[in-house]
Amino acid sequence: MMKPSTLNKILLLSRILLPAVLCSLLVLCLMNGYYEYLVILTFGIAIVLFNYGETKYNFILSFLVSVISCYVVFFLSIAISGIIGYLIMGGDVDEKIEGLILGIDINNLLSLIQIAIISPLLMFYSFQIIFIIEKNRYFNIIKWFSILILPFLGIVFRGFFDNSYSYIYWQVVMALALQVIIYQKEITELFKPKKSNNSNIE
Repeated sequence: MMKPSTLNKILLLSRILLPAVLCSLLVLCLMNGYYEYLVILTFGIAIVLFNYGETKYNFILSFLVSVISCYVVFFLSIAISGIIGYLIMGGDVDEKIEGLILGIDINNLLSLIQIAIISPLLMFYSFQIIFIIEKNRYFNIIKWFSILILPFLGIVFRGFFDNSYSYIYWQVVMALALQVIIYQKEITELFKPKKSNNSNIE
């Protein structure tokens, strides 16, 4: 028979991993049909569906705020990266940037800034609007670790700049980060070394 502690670990692990797994599968299904904007919708729905008890609002409002936030993050990150690109090109939008930085095409690097830095920062802010999250040291560590991981994936894996891959990487990292933040107390308690009940009798 499975021990309660082992069962609790399995249940906690499934709560953390399932949203990321579901999001990646949905990306693969939807991107094959070129339903790019639906991928954003499904992410907004999935993160609330798996964490409804942790939201600040009622059932319908939680989904609405989540989906709107995801779309705002998507379009705002495009706008901000577009402004950065505009400034780099000196205001000439027709000029094509050529060259490499760290072996990465400059145009891909601008995309990386949008996907791996701007949108995660905006999304972490959105998480605080949607969910009951304590902004503590743990939250900041997970946030900055995620923002470091995404550029690393972009530099190491060349397929990152393919639409479907970038969506998968982004959603998996962000979904995992959210789950770890939400369940930080459970993770700490579950994996904390148990104190021995045996005491020395003098």
